[in-house]
Amino acid sequence: MGSRARPGLLLLSLLVVGGLSFLAPSVRAVGADVTIRMLGEAPIANADGQPIWVAGIWHEIFVNLTAATAGSVEVRASLPGGSPKTMDADYDWLYDAANATWTDAYYALFIRSDLSYTDGQHFVFVVGVDAAAIPGLWTVHIIAGGSTIVTETVEIQAPSLSYGLSAADFTFQVEPYSTADISSEPGNQYLRASNVGNVPLRMRVSFDVLQSHLSLVNPADVAHPLTDARYYVRLVMDPSPPEVVDVNGLSQVSVVNVIPSPGAAQLVPTIEQPFTLHVFVGRSGYAVRAIGNVVFQSLDSVNVAYGSIVTWQVFLNGGQNVSLDVSASGARLVGVLSSGTKLVLPTTLVLSPESEYPLTIQVEATQAGTGTVSFSLHLLSTGDSRTFTTSVRVNGGPAPLLSAEVSYLWIIGSALAAVTFVLMGVSQWRHRTGRFRGQAKGPERPAKRGYNSRRRARVGRNEKRPNESKGDNGAKRSPRSPRPKGVRESR
Repeated sequence: MGSRARPGLLLLSLLVVGGLSFLAPSVRAVGADVTIRMLGEAPIANADGQPIWVAGIWHEIFVNLTAATAGSVEVRASLPGGSPKTMDADYDWLYDAANATWTDAYYALFIRSDLSYTDGQHFVFVVGVDAAAIPGLWTVHIIAGGSTIVTETVEIQAPSLSYGLSAADFTFQVEPYSTADISSEPGNQYLRASNVGNVPLRMRVSFDVLQSHLSLVNPADVAHPLTDARYYVRLVMDPSPPEVVDVNGLSQVSVVNVIPSPGAAQLVPTIEQPFTLHVFVGRSGYAVRAIGNVVFQSLDSVNVAYGSIVTWQVFLNGGQNVSLDVSASGARLVGVLSSGTKLVLPTTLVLSPESEYPLTIQVEATQAGTGTVSFSLHLLSTGDSRTFTTSVRVNGGPAPLLSAEVSYLWIIGSALAAVTFVLMGVSQWRHRTGRFRGQAKGPERPAKRGYNSRRRARVGRNEKRPNESKGDNGAKRSPRSPRPKGVRESR
């Protein structure tokens, strides 16, 4: 009986063990896929395909088990040959299934329990190593159910903070006494952070004035490693009178997802980029110019046909009264009108910071080309003076007269040409007069010739004489032939 019962008990034990194995998923979790990446970044690898882990930045370790487990999962990272349990070379992170907690077993610094999570099969550890950890090839162990199921080599890199900043010269135009919500994006004016390091960056800015009115449109954008990011500026304004506000801005970057550990001090950026914003509260199309607490608005230029009159308005406002004088050059000032009344210039204007003082300007195009209308302002309280101009572009009309300098040069050139012609005439007259004087005196005496010339002439004359002459004894001889010996020449 007892001997027959033993096989039955053995079979029952095997069934119990098999059932427990089926009911305990941790025993079946014999493998896992592991992915490592910076928080919010895509995974990167070195030339050998090993994951790159940047020290000092939070990273995500994705552990995807082949089956769900109810047990704990542990991740260990260490530098082979490094000192154990030091921030330079050794780390251990644990998910405790019994308590559903995420812990940094050694330092209680290098895990984000608020970002780590699991569903029993997929585990995401948000962890990191100190920025001063030793760079090199580290070994990562994934442990489940008390057994190492994955061993992987990763490259720990030291953080590299390398970047450049650039900024546009921002200009905003706001209509007077109107609300405004403007972005610099339509005008393609932006701040840029160029990231050539291996840590993610984000732009931050500050302003010396209008701090509550200026901000970044896209402050959450990140300049990822080896890329750049553009940041646009936003201006929100309440109704305000015409004014010119120059804003000094300062752009900086901060490293994204830095671990607040002892080595984080090396991840504090120091480069700053100053930039300027110009806020013009004034009418669209008008140039807004300021002198002290007075603002003057006029057009930069106006166009008019020759012989016609052009009319436009200028606007003034401010905290003190001014004396205004207007003059025209290259055109005729017809008049300056206030509420339809022609003003006698110079005139005194009573200004208010809360309203605009409009003036109507009339100018006649009396000359072709470009004329100028000058507005001279003198502030009566502070004594400041300034002159602003508007160009009058005349279409058509006769060609403009030469300027005084050009006229003088033309006169001098003409005089030099006349003198040149006179000198040439005198020279020709002297030459001709000398030739006639020479003919009146008769032929000129031949110039004295040299020996060779005289000899050749003498030979030529002899050849033209009679060919022969008779000498004594009837002998014929040439005039230059030598006499026979002993014969005298008869005279």
